[in-house]
Amino acid sequence: MTTNNNLTSFFRGDTKAWNLEFKDGAGNPIDITNHVLWFTMKRTLEDLDENAALQKRITFPPGAESESGKGTLLLTSAETGALRPGSYFYDLQKVIPENPPVVATIMSGKVVVQADITRDSGP
Repeated sequence: MTTNNNLTSFFRGDTKAWNLEFKDGAGNPIDITNHVLWFTMKRTLEDLDENAALQKRITFPPGAESESGKGTLLLTSAETGALRPGSYFYDLQKVIPENPPVVATIMSGKVVVQADITRDSGP
C-alpha cells in the first residue's frame, strides 16, 4: 500500500531524521532486518534516477529495533546542504532481499527544502 504524503519541510544544511515504523495489515510489527530502504528526491517526476537531487539507500541492521519494525532514515547536514531550496518530489521504497527482490513503494509525495540563513556548519 502506497501513501501519498507530503513530508515536513526542512532547512538546507540541517540534519533531518524520520523515525519509521513498519506494521502488517493487522497492526503487528514487521521484522525489517536486512531490508533496504531507498529514499529519492527529484525536482521533476521525469528526472532519471541518476539525475536525482538526492538518493539514499540504507539497510536496516540486525537487532531489536529492526525486529520490532522500527528504523530511522537519516539525512546528514552534508546531504541536505547539497540541495537547492525549493520543492521536490520524493518516494520511499522498501526492498526485501529475495531472489528476485520484492520492491514496494510505501510512501510518496512532496517535500520543501527551505533556504538556510547560516551556512557555516560549525568549527
